Amino acid sequence: MKVIKYNVELLEPALVTSVQGDPNSSVAFDYLPGSVLRGILIGKYLNKYFGPKEADASDDNLQRLFFNGTTRYLNAYPLDAYDHPSLPVPISWQQAKDDKEGAIFDFAVEAGDDEKQWQPVRASFYTQSDEGALLIRPKHNIAVHTQRTPRFGRAMPEYRPLDKGQASGKSKKLLKDDDIPGAVYRYDALAAGQTFQAAIICENDTDSEILQDLIVGRVTLGGSRSGGYGRAEIKLLSVDSDHDKGNGKGQDGKLIVTLQSDVLLRDESGQFAVDPQLLGRVLSRYLSKDSGEVQLELEAAFLGTQVIAGFNRKWGLPLPQALAVRMGSVLVFKDPGCDSTLLHNLEVRGIGERRAEGFGRIVFNRQRAEQLMVEANEHQKASGSNTFTFGEEARTLAKLMVNRMLKKWLDERLLAAANRVKIANPPSNAQLSRLRGIVLEELREATPDIKKIHQFIKDIQERGSARRQFERSTVNNMPLLRWLEYLLRCDNEGTLTMPDNEWKALLGLKEGEMDIKIGSERAENESGEIDKDLRREYVLRCIDLVLAHAAKQRGKEN
Repeated sequence: MKVIKYNVELLEPALVTSVQGDPNSSVAFDYLPGSVLRGILIGKYLNKYFGPKEADASDDNLQRLFFNGTTRYLNAYPLDAYDHPSLPVPISWQQAKDDKEGAIFDFAVEAGDDEKQWQPVRASFYTQSDEGALLIRPKHNIAVHTQRTPRFGRAMPEYRPLDKGQASGKSKKLLKDDDIPGAVYRYDALAAGQTFQAAIICENDTDSEILQDLIVGRVTLGGSRSGGYGRAEIKLLSVDSDHDKGNGKGQDGKLIVTLQSDVLLRDESGQFAVDPQLLGRVLSRYLSKDSGEVQLELEAAFLGTQVIAGFNRKWGLPLPQALAVRMGSVLVFKDPGCDSTLLHNLEVRGIGERRAEGFGRIVFNRQRAEQLMVEANEHQKASGSNTFTFGEEARTLAKLMVNRMLKKWLDERLLAAANRVKIANPPSNAQLSRLRGIVLEELREATPDIKKIHQFIKDIQERGSARRQFERSTVNNMPLLRWLEYLLRCDNEGTLTMPDNEWKALLGLKEGEMDIKIGSERAENESGEIDKDLRREYVLRCIDLVLAHAAKQRGKEN
């Protein structure tokens, strides 16, 4: 058995899309799927050995090289800053929310403390050393495109004849607005300049000699190849005699199974399923073929799901979607005492369907440390935490889109929060209208002046009749004037001093709910807070809505 290792360097952004995002966007994987790499080599093989002739899909060599699973094309994962190949981050890795040092705890090795708040590791891939784990987040490039009418070079309405009986065939009318062939859409692609490493497992040694000659030169991959996407260069690294054997010995009586790629499994009814018990039965069946009856007892499972799709360029049709167990999923079984050679053979073979395309890769007992420290390197420090790159125009548009998404979300929360407010004994409508007039006048200003509202409240306190009306009125059991002063706390410059957590509580926002982003553009700043001008605007709008409810309630009472 031969294992061919090679690198793929992206010369242009690569649009190898996953099933996510809205209809007007395409979002790329964080890696290069084996199915895409296999497709590249199929094209090179057909050009070399068949030329313009139509290939016979039943050809034995073609089947063995590309289709029947004898030769398996593994996914290409990114290299780290030191050119080491990476692996998918296990789902069992967790970090404590209050841990500033960034320690990683592996729940597959040792269960975590229930008293702490845990969160998954926010990275796609990692490399591990004796010192700890180096987390890798592949860079993405986001570009905004517009669909244009070919004749005019821009989005234009087209014309069509009126329906029969309405006018002559020469008369025309504009299409409806929703028929105008112009649209804005975005591509979230893997950024150029990154290098990924992949491998091909050849059970037939002579096949490796054929494939070596194909792994050279520049290729195109993914979608929108004529639009500045997809150019890459492949380079052969080595041809080894066997796959990495790793360490098959269990630890503390455990057999830890980690998925290194997505796995496609069907249940007893023939449907694709994500089920830890199903995975246990499949592994038991594979292990029992070579060593007699093996029963695996499941102790813990950390699973994720992934929808798998694709596109067949030969047919010009999309492939059926399937539900897969996501890479990085981890299962912990009681160690059945299998021989390490048996486990290694199953690692090489893989499990499930479409193994020729890189699916079904598993490893045994590679996770052995209870705790790891996150390493940092100079490359990461220089590049910062931004994993997306924008052009100047795209950055401006992305920021505008983020702000609109944020305001739409806040508007919904504001209405819900105002409806929850309980008002008792509201002042007269005349007093409410005067106060609302001041608030609305400031909302119309580019920079609202909170001091003017404070001055109005001071004037009310100096007038006996108006003061008594506001004193007996309560908002959520708090006197109305005190509630207004509480919300409108400000410094000498008139800037609101309400803490971010109190502002979010006012609108009923939960932790992490405002994490709205497009690429590197976020709704919140680095400390997780909203812009102070936006916070002031929504405080004033909340006061206005509450006063409007009070006026409506007063009208019903009268």
